[in-house]
Amino acid sequence: MMDAVKSWWDGLSTRERWLVGVAGVLAVAVLGWSLGRPAVATFLDLENRHRAAIEREGRVAAKVQLFAQRPAKSVAAPVDAVAIDQFLAQSAGEIGLTLDRNEARGDRQATIAVATAKAPVLTDWIAGLEAQGFVVDQLTITPAADGTVGMTAELRKGSQ
Repeated sequence: MMDAVKSWWDGLSTRERWLVGVAGVLAVAVLGWSLGRPAVATFLDLENRHRAAIEREGRVAAKVQLFAQRPAKSVAAPVDAVAIDQFLAQSAGEIGLTLDRNEARGDRQATIAVATAKAPVLTDWIAGLEAQGFVVDQLTITPAADGTVGMTAELRKGSQ
């Protein structure tokens, strides 16, 4: 077999040898690209999935820890001690949210707005407020192009 290839190669002119060599290099490059590109994409996808799974695991662990804690007898008691707008600002600040609008409407209602936040953080915060006795009367969450969300809400303290 090798003798046949060697005989064929020897029968080619210099120009033909160059053309066959360039065609061989291009064929190897296309073959390498067609095998390498999907492999690289697969590894990048695995890395992204792993990162997302680690983040989800952390959120689940935090929620399990919250569920394990027993609530106080009167959860709304600390909320009643301060004005509703002050409580909402402090609560949002503790988890890194910035309230762009925080308007108290009487002593039991407020209208709030957050311009940009990660959706899981925002929804967990709202769920935490509901667990503390707040009622969400109106909630609007708007997605942004950068993967974050904006939110406006009307909240009121629930009845004791």
